Amino acid sequence: MQTNQIALSVAEAKSKIGVGTTKFYELLNEGKIEAVKVGRKTLVLTESLEKYVANLPRRPIKN
Repeated sequence: MQTNQIALSVAEAKSKIGVGTTKFYELLNEGKIEAVKVGRKTLVLTESLEKYVANLPRRPIKN
């Protein structure tokens, strides 16, 4: 998920990791993903998003 952007909008971030709005805000509220506010806009730190995905448990895929 390498990107040159240091922050993404909430819509971009949730799309990148494939979760819905409710789940995404749960992750934010639990502190699993970090965001900053710029005026009224919430920006998700790309580094935080990448760290979250990298730390998800690995499961074998069943065929």
